[in-house]
Amino acid sequence: MAATTTAKRRPIHREIADELRQRIAADVYHGAELPRELSLMEEFGVSRHTIRTALQHLVNDGIIERRAGSGTKVTERAKGGIWAAGSLSNLIGEFTPDQYLTLSIREEAIENFPQAAALFGLEPGSRIFHVLRILMLNDLPYAFVNIFALNEAAKRVPESELGVKPLVNLIEQYAKVRPARVRQIASASSADDQAARQLGIKAGSAVLHLQRTYFDSDGRPFLHVDLLCRPDRYQHVMDFVHETPGKPA
Repeated sequence: MAATTTAKRRPIHREIADELRQRIAADVYHGAELPRELSLMEEFGVSRHTIRTALQHLVNDGIIERRAGSGTKVTERAKGGIWAAGSLSNLIGEFTPDQYLTLSIREEAIENFPQAAALFGLEPGSRIFHVLRILMLNDLPYAFVNIFALNEAAKRVPESELGVKPLVNLIEQYAKVRPARVRQIASASSADDQAARQLGIKAGSAVLHLQRTYFDSDGRPFLHVDLLCRPDRYQHVMDFVHETPGKPA
């Protein structure tokens, strides 16, 4: 799933990651090993750091695995065919650290968020892990974001790691909870006072409301992202293409 804005070209490492993802889906590398970093640097005309960042996106998505001395290989999961629908970080709505401004990261009483309480099925007196962010592009705010996660999973993530990677990746890494299904709801809404103030618009202005909920393999929600986006600065685009090696889409 690709979520883009019209204000600025996407980072080159994102574009390279998407290109490699498409090649893997089309079995260009015959389900085996990707070219070495030096070959990719020469092909795309970028630095080693850019290539490594691009490859890390695919590692985070479970498409490739990298081990010292054994090269970069396509995972068994990806060999069976993947959905070429953009990177996981865009799907979450957290995007990259260079795009967001974090206002707060803390545990809070679930009573402050009745909708989250209903979604997660939490009883009064429970605590919820809450991240509040603004997404920025060219120093302009375009989305106001609330991220909620089950406290027992999020608490396993070291504080030093928060904000370095998307929270869903960190929960998978440290709490061993992996998303098996994602539900997205897109609707028109109006900005409340807090969102309006952060986005530089009038309260009640029309905004694009995106809600994304991540479920584990047992069907339980463990992460929810709520975005209010300025429609004049943000365009949400989704391309769903399923490609299986050796078969046309």
